[in-house]
Amino acid sequence: MLPAECSNLTRGTPSEHQALTQREEPLKSRSAGRVFLVNWESKCDPNNPVNWKTTKKWVNIGIISVITFLTTAASSMFAPGLPEIMHEFGNDNNKLSSFVLSVYVLGYAAGPTIIAPLSELYGRVKLYNTTNLLFFILTLACGLTPSLGMLIGFRFLAGCAAAAPLAVGGGSIADIIPLERRGRAVAIFSLGPVLAPVLAPITGGYVTKVLGWRWIFYILTILSGIVTIISITFLKETSAKTLLEQKARRLRKEKSDERYISCLADDLLPREALSRSILRPLKMLFMHPVIFFLSIYVAVVYGYLYIFFTTFTPIFQDQYNFSIDIVGLCYFGLGVGFIVGVVSSSFFSDRLVLYLTRRNGGLSKPEFRLPPMTYTSPITPIGMLIYGWAAEVKLPWILPMVGTSIVGVGLMLMLTYLIDAFTRHAASAMAAATIIRSLFGATLPLAGPPLYDKLGLGWGNSLLAFIIVAIAPIPWFCMKYGEGMRMRYVITFE
Repeated sequence: MLPAECSNLTRGTPSEHQALTQREEPLKSRSAGRVFLVNWESKCDPNNPVNWKTTKKWVNIGIISVITFLTTAASSMFAPGLPEIMHEFGNDNNKLSSFVLSVYVLGYAAGPTIIAPLSELYGRVKLYNTTNLLFFILTLACGLTPSLGMLIGFRFLAGCAAAAPLAVGGGSIADIIPLERRGRAVAIFSLGPVLAPVLAPITGGYVTKVLGWRWIFYILTILSGIVTIISITFLKETSAKTLLEQKARRLRKEKSDERYISCLADDLLPREALSRSILRPLKMLFMHPVIFFLSIYVAVVYGYLYIFFTTFTPIFQDQYNFSIDIVGLCYFGLGVGFIVGVVSSSFFSDRLVLYLTRRNGGLSKPEFRLPPMTYTSPITPIGMLIYGWAAEVKLPWILPMVGTSIVGVGLMLMLTYLIDAFTRHAASAMAAATIIRSLFGATLPLAGPPLYDKLGLGWGNSLLAFIIVAIAPIPWFCMKYGEGMRMRYVITFE
């Protein structure tokens, strides 16, 4: 039995799959001059991923979410062990200590420039499986490294490989989930990027104390191997362009006729198609104001999170005398906030879109995803102030954690909006956002220790909060003017 989506397609911005299935003429391979254009057999073609059974869709999303959780956990899992790592390699440079952690996030900025475009050219599954294998090898190398320099190098390369699910995951969701049901899927997918960096240090603190910091990487390697096997076995291709090209290739072979081509195929040479695809995320980032300004907003908040990750250990050890195995628990406050934010987003997002769509005469707009962000963005600076001043005057340790929880609630991700607004090139839009977000995540933590040394925890976090206040209107501006800017700044990819 086919899912309901094939007979109840969204009336909003269509995806590649939906655009193909909404045509009125027969959708079988049809003659067009000297070629036969290969398309879906009908709007309910079960081979079209948007028409897959619900279970099959959620298996795919679940595997991608697990990959995302694991690779993002690797970004901060060994944060509590940083003092032990620096001691073993005979280095006491605080900035270098922060860079050992954040260089992984710098890989997040480099990886998407190649990974996301390749996924739109050659399919999602090949990229997931290849980068999973690379992540496995490079994580093992981190555990075996004999020097700090090699650890930094392997961490950067592992971050490049780990960027795949962050850059491509949004495109995978857009491939199979219609607009009106996309909020819940993106919320579940978002649990990995927001929860893993928070929960991982809790485990990392105990592993470091009992087994040593190298075992953090060995455990990640074992888990990566298991996930890679699962991915190779069960993860299915979702890209319409890739699937239709596979169908056309099969028909050419069966009929010994080279005139069968995919209706999504272009006439570009492979080298030209690749170069254009690689430039696409950068073009979207710097030439589309909606993507640029929203990416800046989220990048600043994301950078603050990594300031937390690199400074929690020394702050809670110095201010509250937490031991190495207990200090990981200070990340728990952020985790609670993230869960509240993601669950709230999952519950309200799709309902809000459906409500606003009905009020708008049945026409959906991507901007209908943004109202929650306009209300939660002012929450983040409040949390920063509570965290900074409570830790500064050494109020009970629970109060700084309450502050970080408020920051977590205020971090409303704009993933769903970008997927809805740029569905056909969702992977490239996500890559564009990931690039600038990761640059901030890699560089801002380097300013954390000097900032707190000069201004103290109270005024240091106050300065960070004032910056958030200055950019808080960005979500409201995009909600009000986003549609007009999307219509005005139409980026061509040809």
